[in-house]
Amino acid sequence: MELSPELFRKLEALAKLRLAPEEEALLLEDLKRILAFVNTLPQVEALEAEEAWGRLREDAEGASLPQDQALALAPDREEGFFRVPPVLE
Repeated sequence: MELSPELFRKLEALAKLRLAPEEEALLLEDLKRILAFVNTLPQVEALEAEEAWGRLREDAEGASLPQDQALALAPDREEGFFRVPPVLE
């Protein structure tokens, strides 16, 4: 996919950006490099991808940190649990 000046202007408008000419040039080059990289992704053979996945280690259970030690690291705790600020009010 070629990033034409028209497409770049459309993306700039959609993102509601106001860029200086030097910023436009930098962003345009960055976007071209990103698109070039994305265009190479389909060239990866499925076999190569399977081979890469095969090199990952399996999950294994291990020793965990005792509760009292984990809670000792917490900035706030209550009745054996971590206390965090409310996310929703």
